[in-house]
Amino acid sequence: MTDEFEFESLLSEEARHRAAPGLMVSASGAPSDIVADLLVGQPAEESLPLQAMVEAAKNTLPDRPELLLYGRRQGSLDLVEIVREKLRVFEGLEVDPEQIIITNGSGQGLDLTLRTFANRDQAVALDEASFGALFVRRISDYGCHIPWDTDGPLPNELEKAISEQHPALFYTIPTFQNPMGQTTTIQRRHELLEVCRKHRIPILEDDAYYELHYDGDRPPSMYELDGGSGMVVRAGTFSKILGAGIRLGWILTSSSLADRILPLKTDGGTSPFSSALATHFMQNHMEQHIAELQSIYRTRRDVMLEALDAHVGQNATWQKPNGGFFVWITLRRPGLVSTVLERCRAQGVLVRSGSVFRVDGANLGSIRLAFSHATHDQIRAGVEILGQAIKASTQ
Repeated sequence: MTDEFEFESLLSEEARHRAAPGLMVSASGAPSDIVADLLVGQPAEESLPLQAMVEAAKNTLPDRPELLLYGRRQGSLDLVEIVREKLRVFEGLEVDPEQIIITNGSGQGLDLTLRTFANRDQAVALDEASFGALFVRRISDYGCHIPWDTDGPLPNELEKAISEQHPALFYTIPTFQNPMGQTTTIQRRHELLEVCRKHRIPILEDDAYYELHYDGDRPPSMYELDGGSGMVVRAGTFSKILGAGIRLGWILTSSSLADRILPLKTDGGTSPFSSALATHFMQNHMEQHIAELQSIYRTRRDVMLEALDAHVGQNATWQKPNGGFFVWITLRRPGLVSTVLERCRAQGVLVRSGSVFRVDGANLGSIRLAFSHATHDQIRAGVEILGQAIKASTQ
C-alpha cells in the first residue's frame, strides 16, 4: 500500500487557521445508538415542505433549462423579489433590488462581509459567545468578545474593545442569539449603533432566526434602526424556513456597499434551480408555512424548558428564548463542562460545549442545547440524561 502523502506542512495559512473539520455541523464519530441529538440546529423533519417542493420542481423545471446553468452573481432576481416581499410583509421594510445579494446559505454572506472589511491581522469584535466564532477564525487571528447583560452587548465594553483592539467590524446576532438565545433590546441596539457610528465601525448583523419568533418582544433589526446607511450589513437565510439543504441566504445593505461586496462572490452564481424552488414555494406558502414553523418550534422549546426544570433544576441556570433553536445553560460549577459532555456522549446524548463559540476557546461553563430537530420524546430523554450527568459529575 502506498504511504499516505504528508500534506500538513504544505497547507496554506488559511487552511491552517480553519476550524477542525465538522466542528459545528457534523456528528461524525458519534455513537450509533444516539438517544438524543441536541447538537446541531437542524430543522425538524416534519417542518420540511417535501411535497410542496416536489410541486415546485414540477412547475419550474420542465420549461426552464436555464435553471441548470450557471446563475447571476447577485443571484436570482425572482428570489431577490421574494426577499423584498418578505421584508415588506414581516417588517414593513422597503428596499431596492440593488441592496440585496443572494448567497449560498447565510454562511457565504457572513464570510463575504467579513472578508470585505477584515484582514488577518485585524481584530473582529463579536458577542460574548457567538456562532460567528467559526467564521471569524477563518478571517482573522484575533477575536474580541463583548460581554452581555440581560439587555445585550455592553456598549462600554464595545467602546473599550474599539479603543484597545481597533476591530475591523462588530459581528453580532441581536435577535434570538446563537448560542445564548437572548435578544438585544431596542434601547441597547440604539446604544450600540451610536458607538459604532461614533467610531466608524461596520456592523455585521446575523439575523438567521428572525422569522422564528414564538413570544415576547422582537425589536426592529439593527439595519432598520440604522436607516440603511450601509454601516449595517444584515444577513438572513432560507435554511430555517425551507431546510438547510436548500443552501440559500441573502445579505442586505446599501447598494453602494453591495457593489463592493459582490466582486468577492466568485462561485459561478448561486444555484438557479434552488432559487426557483424557493421562489415558487415562498410565493404560494410563505406566511402560512412560517406560522406553522413557529408553532412546531414553540412547542419543542417548551418541552425542553419543562425537561430542564424537571431534571437539571438548581444545577444550572438558563433563560427562556423567545425564538430561534437553542437553550443556553450555564453550570453552577463551570469546570465540569468537559466531564458532563463526556458522560452525555457515552450515553448517546450529543450536546455542544460553549467553548466552541469563542475564538479563544475559553471555557464559559456553558452548554448549548438544540431543541429544533429532536422529537419531543428525544428531548425529554436527552435532558434527563444531561441532568443525571451533571449530578454525577458533582459527586
